[in-house]
Amino acid sequence: MFFRLSCSAIVFLVHPLAVLAADNGPITSITLSSGGLAEVVRKADIDSDGLIRMTIPLEQVNDVLKSIVVFDDAGAVEGITLPGPSPLAETFKNLPFAEEDLQSPALLLARLQGTNVRLDRAGSQTEGMVLGVSSRNRGDRGSVDVVSVLSNGKIVGVELEPDTEITFLDEDIREKVVKALSAVGSGKSDGSRSVSLKVTGEGEREVAVSYVVPAPIWKTAYRIVTMDDDTARLQAWAILENASGEDWDNVEVTLSSGAPVTLKQRLHDLYWKERLEVPVDVSAGYVPPMDEGAEPSSDTFRSERKLQRSGLADRNALPAPLAEAAPSFDAFEMAEAQVGEASEGAVTASFQIPWPVSLQSGETLSAPIVDKVVPAETVSVFQPGSGSQHPVAAILIRNETDTSLPQGILTVYDRTEGYVGDARIGGMPSGESRLASFATDKKVRINQTREPDYRITKIKVVNGVLTASVLEKSTVSYVIKGAPDGDRTVVIEHPRMHGWKFSSPQHFEDTPTHNRLKIDVAEGATETVSAVSEKTISETFALVRTSADQLLDLSNRAPDPETAEKLQDLAALQSEITQVTRRIEGLQRDKAEETTDQQRHRANLAAVEPGADLYKSSAFKLTQSETRIEEIDQQIAELEKREAEIRETLGEAIRTF
Repeated sequence: MFFRLSCSAIVFLVHPLAVLAADNGPITSITLSSGGLAEVVRKADIDSDGLIRMTIPLEQVNDVLKSIVVFDDAGAVEGITLPGPSPLAETFKNLPFAEEDLQSPALLLARLQGTNVRLDRAGSQTEGMVLGVSSRNRGDRGSVDVVSVLSNGKIVGVELEPDTEITFLDEDIREKVVKALSAVGSGKSDGSRSVSLKVTGEGEREVAVSYVVPAPIWKTAYRIVTMDDDTARLQAWAILENASGEDWDNVEVTLSSGAPVTLKQRLHDLYWKERLEVPVDVSAGYVPPMDEGAEPSSDTFRSERKLQRSGLADRNALPAPLAEAAPSFDAFEMAEAQVGEASEGAVTASFQIPWPVSLQSGETLSAPIVDKVVPAETVSVFQPGSGSQHPVAAILIRNETDTSLPQGILTVYDRTEGYVGDARIGGMPSGESRLASFATDKKVRINQTREPDYRITKIKVVNGVLTASVLEKSTVSYVIKGAPDGDRTVVIEHPRMHGWKFSSPQHFEDTPTHNRLKIDVAEGATETVSAVSEKTISETFALVRTSADQLLDLSNRAPDPETAEKLQDLAALQSEITQVTRRIEGLQRDKAEETTDQQRHRANLAAVEPGADLYKSSAFKLTQSETRIEEIDQQIAELEKREAEIRETLGEAIRTF
């Protein structure tokens, strides 16, 4: 068999991914996870070779390799084979020509020098060995590629025109060119990989294959209609997209909510272990030095060398009006939603769409997953840090379904007024409550005042160290002016102070960040809510070094009169010590000045003749200065003696405190 190549263009056939996806077998079920993944289950046939053949989009190959599972009671999985991440590059790695050489016969023949070919052009035929390719200038007709062939001992040049046919006579070269062209053709549609799963067992049969691939996150949109008995009709609708690249036909769809750990890894890539490269030793060997003989004064010579080396519906059928552009909102009821089963797992809640889903690729579906009458109380919520005096209207919803509800957006309808606002609602486990705030309640006004307190509850003195147990107390008063046209239930979210003990007559629950207070405010009434936070801390003071002002402050906060009096006595002693110390410091400054004057007077005496007027004057002043220094020394001694007496009295007072 000969391989014939024309000098005209080479055409490759590309199969679109949508066509390849039809070969995988129908999808039977899909579970969409809130973690951004989809578990796909599809039917698959095992052929006579024991293979399940599928075509997988290239961007999904890593996840399929990570997660694929075969469900088959009659056999076992042996393994999976598929082309590598770069089959084109791997193909050309061992070929005598490159991918770009297939762009023209001239380039290919130039790389296949020495290959036997037959060239047919214009009825003439030349057979021989390729020597090379050159370009020939034909004047006004431009240039043409010419292949030189060694034929029967002669070098013949054949122009490579569009009608020139080239036949490779060497079987090895033919196979390599065919292999290269096939690889290039496959590479043009390198958006997928053909996967083969080898399964043991006898006979052709149908099995199920499951794997997990990326998918858009499904969303939840709630509708709620408030009623008069502190209940509300709650519907949850899921919004999902078919972004799988193929149409869904009667597929069972389940929605899973939770917080799964989702990982990915490039399992389809090639990784090479790094190895330490050891250099080849090309250094010169050791050459002993030439002996030049010993010196007369030396017996031996010594040489030294140095070497260096890381989500069910309990539909109570309560009327819940809902209509668009209706003259009376009460004239309509919210239609019941057809919802499927819901189940609660250890870490996820699942909601099943109760009808087979047919959805074209790229389309969006919104379907109800919850329809339930739940406890729901309308309240006015005040947050002190919001910067507003008005609370926000909210619904306190309690999840009395059997499963956790996912987070989502909430549209709020009032039974008589219609649409009143939107809210966000967080994930809500069964049995828990959530506040959904949807509007500002401008008819209610709340003011707050704060009164701090800092009292000593106990004082203990050991070894001259006073330890005071101090009660820090913060009292916040919220004055609520009610709405002029109706009663309100007000919830105050008081900021939680961790490490502090909280108390309030209106305290009813806590969140991780707030203490919640609840009070009913009648129409037009004014109510006051108090929130008290307190904690006890310890303060220590070394009494011998504590200032009079600090001691007086402690006496003012002392828990009993006796302790206060003792602290006042200590303060008086410390105050007297401070005064004596200051007087001593003043006298020492005076002495320093007199000493300086003495030095000046002595200098004058040394500079003039005895008997001179300046000499006499300096001598008199020197005598006066000496007398003044003696008086200062005496006063300092008396004051130091007094300071010692006071300190002794202070020490005794501290010891007997």
